[in-house]
Amino acid sequence: MSDDNDEGRECPYCGAILHHPYWSHVQQEHPAEYAKNETWVTLYKDYVGMGMEKDVCLMVIGELFNVSAEEVESYIAKQFNRTI
Repeated sequence: MSDDNDEGRECPYCGAILHHPYWSHVQQEHPAEYAKNETWVTLYKDYVGMGMEKDVCLMVIGELFNVSAEEVESYIAKQFNRTI
């Protein structure tokens, strides 16, 4: 479902202009990139930037990638070199 105020965002892998949900395009068109854990950090930043609470972000990302929220939190914290 696309928001009328959504001007789009460029796919970091192919340059296509994307609308919500951004990550469904990446998952379908760039599965190797989507599978990398670095995607977790980008998703986390996007979700927090949209106002989602930290714990909800971790749970959603964990469900998307079939891992625990704790595993997601640990990986993201290491990328930021601090506790999130």
